[in-house]
Amino acid sequence: MPGQDYIRLLSALLADDVAAVAKRVQATNFEFEQFRAFTDIHQLSGYLFLHIKGGPLEGQFPPEQLEYLGGRYALQRQRCDEILLEAAHIQDTFKAAHQSVLFLKGLFVAQQFYGDMHRRFHWDIDILVPREDVLAADQLLRGLGYGKLSLVLVGNNAMTRFTHTYDYHKRIAGPDQSVHRQYLPLDLHWSLRSHFSFCLEYENIWKQHEECQLQGRSFPVLSTEYALVMNVLGIFCDIELGTTRLKSFLDLYKMLDAVDSGMDWDAFFEQRTNENIFRIVLNVIDLLLDVLECRNRFTRAASFVERHRSFIRLGNRADKYRLLERSRFSFQGRLWAHALYQAPVLQPFLWTMISLPFRIAAHERKLIKLMGRM
Repeated sequence: MPGQDYIRLLSALLADDVAAVAKRVQATNFEFEQFRAFTDIHQLSGYLFLHIKGGPLEGQFPPEQLEYLGGRYALQRQRCDEILLEAAHIQDTFKAAHQSVLFLKGLFVAQQFYGDMHRRFHWDIDILVPREDVLAADQLLRGLGYGKLSLVLVGNNAMTRFTHTYDYHKRIAGPDQSVHRQYLPLDLHWSLRSHFSFCLEYENIWKQHEECQLQGRSFPVLSTEYALVMNVLGIFCDIELGTTRLKSFLDLYKMLDAVDSGMDWDAFFEQRTNENIFRIVLNVIDLLLDVLECRNRFTRAASFVERHRSFIRLGNRADKYRLLERSRFSFQGRLWAHALYQAPVLQPFLWTMISLPFRIAAHERKLIKLMGRM
């Protein structure tokens, strides 16, 4: 069964469409084992277990498949609790040092938009600090036992111009656990994404931050608006690199679930115009609406997209499915992305070439790991 059929099954599951789910799982070419692998690759297994178990969709799945998903959810809960403890430790350390920090993605997106931090897959911690405080934050993280994986070319100023994060990790478990669970990765951000054409106003991002309540503790996080923007930019860059995971689309789906009915989309996109990311955000939301077949669910966002259809790069749903299935070595995602940057046509390509050595240095070990999976 092609990947797009699994995506359409995911759409039916999210909509609690029992008839559509039944039709797809009863198809002669449907294999539960392959769908299980699909949910693992896209980091959806734990969420789908909670979504299916005990509801009208449960009867469509064999008990052994639900048992597997339940096992993945148990691991997800354990990792979530580990991350929360470490996030609290980081917050206390940064607060004692009077260092500004925002917590990004992960637990905090899950709590804000899924209603429970355990409902979403988590692997690492992401924090944001002001660009001028990167070196101070680096010292605090080293004091907490984090090792820096990123290399620094030329100097910190050049690195923070051409990249947006440094990679760290910390040993958190004993040798009795599998190797990949012995370390907790952390990404130190100073920007949501780095590109010469982006004009994000970080003074506003910091001023508009919100608080997320988790188990009696308050964590500073991005505002709802900028959590959505960061998610969209992440999806955009993943498509450009051929590393798309549908977990990010599920995040966006949950965000729209929370905001669509009350969002002033004209004002939202006016600000994206000021930030030079209007076309990017519009096209990513259009992708979501089509590939997860949710235009009728998010009618206000869909209406705005329809009124600005002349800016949409791909109009055919089949082409959108193929875009998401492209590998890291495909140029289709890069061509799609470069057409959406709001800059003269050759400048994004020049930026890619100039910034490449810095991005490789910042994420060399991640890249090696990705290459090893191919």
